[in-house]
Amino acid sequence: MIKTCCARSSAILMTCIAAFAGRCDAKTFLEPGRLELGANYWSSFNATKMWRDWRPDEIEKDFIALKELGMTMLRVFPTWSDFQPIVEVHANCSRWDKSKDTRMTLDEYARPRTDAGYAGVDETMLRRFEEFCDLAEKHGMRLVVAIMTGQMTFRLFLPPALENRNPYSDPYALAWEGRFIECFVNRMKGKKAIVAWESGNESRALASAESKEQGEWWLRYIHSVIRVADPTRPVVSVDGFEIAGGMWQVAENAHLSDYVPHHLYALWRRESPDRFDGIRNLLHAAASVKGLEDISGKPSFLEEHGARRAEQVSRARLAKYMRPMLWNLWAVDGKAMLWWCAFDQTRLEIAPYDWPEPCLELGIVKEDRTPYPAALALKRFAAFQKRIGFSLPRPKPDAVVFTQDRQVEKLVHSSYILARQAGIMPKFANPSDPIPDARCYFLPCAEGRARLSTRNWEALKAKVRDGATLYLSWSETFLPAIEEVCGIELDYRETVADRLDLTFDLGDGKPFKYITGVAKRRRFITHGAEVLARSANGEPFFFRHRYGKGLVYTLGLPMEMIAYAKAGGYAGNAWRIWRTVCPVKRLLDSGSSMVNVSEHGFADGRVAAVVVNNSPEPYSGNPKIAKGWKVASAETDDDSDVRWSDGRLELGANAAVLLMLEKVPQ
Repeated sequence: MIKTCCARSSAILMTCIAAFAGRCDAKTFLEPGRLELGANYWSSFNATKMWRDWRPDEIEKDFIALKELGMTMLRVFPTWSDFQPIVEVHANCSRWDKSKDTRMTLDEYARPRTDAGYAGVDETMLRRFEEFCDLAEKHGMRLVVAIMTGQMTFRLFLPPALENRNPYSDPYALAWEGRFIECFVNRMKGKKAIVAWESGNESRALASAESKEQGEWWLRYIHSVIRVADPTRPVVSVDGFEIAGGMWQVAENAHLSDYVPHHLYALWRRESPDRFDGIRNLLHAAASVKGLEDISGKPSFLEEHGARRAEQVSRARLAKYMRPMLWNLWAVDGKAMLWWCAFDQTRLEIAPYDWPEPCLELGIVKEDRTPYPAALALKRFAAFQKRIGFSLPRPKPDAVVFTQDRQVEKLVHSSYILARQAGIMPKFANPSDPIPDARCYFLPCAEGRARLSTRNWEALKAKVRDGATLYLSWSETFLPAIEEVCGIELDYRETVADRLDLTFDLGDGKPFKYITGVAKRRRFITHGAEVLARSANGEPFFFRHRYGKGLVYTLGLPMEMIAYAKAGGYAGNAWRIWRTVCPVKRLLDSGSSMVNVSEHGFADGRVAAVVVNNSPEPYSGNPKIAKGWKVASAETDDDSDVRWSDGRLELGANAAVLLMLEKVPQ
């Protein structure tokens, strides 16, 4: 046993050294261009008790029901306290510092002299998980395993011996964590159904990390132990979208992982001012996953997504939401959507389900395995993907959008909506990273120096002088050389409660008004900039300025966050500002800011146009098709409310269609 332990410890140490040096080959388990569908799985009959109250026949029935709905992937949770049920046994106070024993379960049996016993892992639980994997393989289910599930639905599931220790820093806890993961992965790595490992469920919620370095160290350690045991499978990061602030930052998480997942619960916030099936919510999943992938540099996917039905939306309308949400996610190569969760959990009288806070009606399927309408919408989309038989090429970006730390999720979301309404496919970037090449850059809500170092600001200015376009919306901005770059100067500001009534004249012969309340009044002086919008009293607010060979557009208010905060913020003409800054010629234009089009080019010259009606109102129109192109075919997931005939397109509320474009033979 001693030799085995030493060899094991040496292997872990060597892998830790390699990980610290950044030697980590990327691995994949999700196919680009296809959206794998599934759910986060607890059994339909006893949820977190499933490992103790083991009923494989019922689990198999669950798998059959979910597979029938087009699901092929499950994220699953070995409950930490069940799989490693260790307790501490101490001598009395006279020998407190000399005698301590770690035993198994509350029965306090000595640990057996086996690999599982060395790790404090229950052999019965391991056999049950092996059987679980065999059932998953039998029914074609691929498993993402959250190995050390110590947090679930606001409750901790820590082994009794570790309950009062910090799992991120306590040496005793860390030793047992490493033993558990090593034992579990070594035992399960031969199971074909497992496609990826993860430290646990939302592992950043196991305790309060003391610093970002502590979070990074812990994740580095845990992922190293996983990779020692199984160097063949990808490792998924903890969830989160923190660029610079916070304890679990995207850059470090991505560096240590093969995938960065997103847990989409912002729609649970009661602050959302728009209806559930409107454009704000329908583009949220796509915006978040794309933003996270662009900024992190690692592939992302929607690992958790759910809705509090009773509070937010009816069952029927949730199905209407599900359809365009899936299409929008597919269009940005979202890779996977795993619903939270597979089944409702209303019958349980155990913690956390009998606590006042958790919501229980989150399933896509009832506890009796009857599917909700949203599950049927998912099934139709799965059948559609299977029928078309190809992976969707990734759309090419039209512009770079910089996003900042404190507003990251909201600002990414708002910018994505406005960009897509304007026909722009954005690529998000961290302003602290090297400036990428692009023909157009957006600095929405540029607070302070917009997190741009002097070097990056100079690099961005150089790209504009060489011919690029820059857009900046003002939010207490103090970037150097504003007068030179933007052609304006802030004269003064004052705190007020005022209504701002702007008239925009963007040169297209269609002036429009934009009205909003503001908490600060700003007056700008022009120094060579052209004025494109004025307030009701004639003060200038939107400017265009020639800078070298390029153009700089400056908007005197943080319009993106103003739109995000108000009901109906995307129903007006705000998107036209973005289109003026970055005009894009599409092969197909719906003519509606709510019917959004992305284009995906194939190697043979064909182009797939994904057309999504992100509105609860039906659409009927004649999309403009570029000269020399034609629509060769139309495919959808539900043809009951989609029609394409003689150049006319009809889409029901929240409907979508795939139009294949080909060049007209000369």
